[in-house]
Amino acid sequence: MKQQWVIAVFFISFLFQTTIVCSQYTGSRLVQLIGFSTATKDYKPVKEQWVLDKNFESPTRGIKLSVNAMSDKIESLIVAGENFVLNGKPFSKFNSVLPYKIQMKDDSAKLNLKLGEGQKLLGRNVLKYYQDKYAIEVAFTDDKFKTIHSIRFLKEAKPFVPPVLKSAPPVLVNVNAVTKYQLEEKKAQPYTTVPTSTVASKTETKVENLSPFKRAILDVFKAYRESNFATIRDGLNHVANFWNYKFTYRTKHKIPGEKFNMLYSFPFASSQLDFVSVLLEGEETDPAFQTTYKAFEKKLMESFPAKDGWVASCISNKESKTLSDLEFRNDKYGAVVLDYSKSPAGKSVLYLRFLFFSS
Repeated sequence: MKQQWVIAVFFISFLFQTTIVCSQYTGSRLVQLIGFSTATKDYKPVKEQWVLDKNFESPTRGIKLSVNAMSDKIESLIVAGENFVLNGKPFSKFNSVLPYKIQMKDDSAKLNLKLGEGQKLLGRNVLKYYQDKYAIEVAFTDDKFKTIHSIRFLKEAKPFVPPVLKSAPPVLVNVNAVTKYQLEEKKAQPYTTVPTSTVASKTETKVENLSPFKRAILDVFKAYRESNFATIRDGLNHVANFWNYKFTYRTKHKIPGEKFNMLYSFPFASSQLDFVSVLLEGEETDPAFQTTYKAFEKKLMESFPAKDGWVASCISNKESKTLSDLEFRNDKYGAVVLDYSKSPAGKSVLYLRFLFFSS
C-alpha cells in the first residue's frame, strides 16, 4: 500500500512538472524568447518544448524562430495561422497561448481593441502593432483582414513621431542701438576663404566617402529621424500608385536607380508618414524584375554589410517563388526591405520598403 502511494505521488509530481515545462514558454513568456541565446544550455528546454529542428522551426507546432547566425540570438519568432507555408513546407496552426490576449481566430477589429489601431504595411495584407518594447506584424489571408495567416513578433520600439512645431517669430533688431564701435569692428574683420575640408567634421568627411546609393538610403532614415520627412517633402503627388493610396506626396529626394519615390499616409491624411521607393512596375512575366532585383540585391549587400551592424534576412514571399523579401536591419536606423508584390490583376511592383525605429 505504501509503495503504491509513493508511486502515485511520484506520478502526480511528474505530471505537474511536465505541465510546467510545457507551458513555460507560452503566453507573455513567448516574446521573452526574443534576445535568448540558442548557444546556451538554457535553450534545450525551449527546443524540446517546441520540437524545433536544426532550422529552429517546428511545422507540427506551427512556430519558427529567426536566429542571428553571428550572435546565435533569437531576433524574432513567427507563429502560423491559416495556410502558412515556409520554404515549401506547410505549417500546422499554432494552438498555444499567445501574448497580449491575442487569439488566432481574431480579426482586425478584435486586434485593434486589444492592441490599439494597427498600421498597414505598404503593399501587404499586414497590420503592425506595438506593445511594450515589441512589434507585432499580423499577416492576413485576405484584404478584408478577417483570417490570420501568421503573426511575427520582434523587438522594436514604437517609432517616435516628433510634434509639428510652430516656427519662432522673427527677432527684430534695433539698428540704431548698434554702436559705431561695433560697426567699425565688424567692418574691419578680414574675409578669408577657408577650404571646405578644414571645416568639415569627421562625420561629414565619412559621409563624403559613401557611395551615392548608400548615402541616399541613410538620408531617408535621417529625414525621418530629424524632421519626420519635413526636409524632403515637396507637395501633393497626383500620380497614381500601385497601392491606390490617396494621401501621397512628392519628395526632393532621389535614390539612384529608382523609378520614383513618394511619401504616403494610410489610412488617413493624419496618419503617420512613410516612405517608399518604387524600382520597377509592369507585368508579372517581365524578365526585367529578375534583373532589377539582382542588381539591387547586390547594391544592398555591398552597402550594408554585417561588420557595420546590418543583419540581412531572406524572408519567403507568398507572392513569388523566385523573388524573396530581402531585409537589411540595423538597430540604429531601422530596416530597408527589397520587396516584390503583385495585384490580382497581374500587375507587379518591385520597391524598397522602409521600417523606422526610434533612436
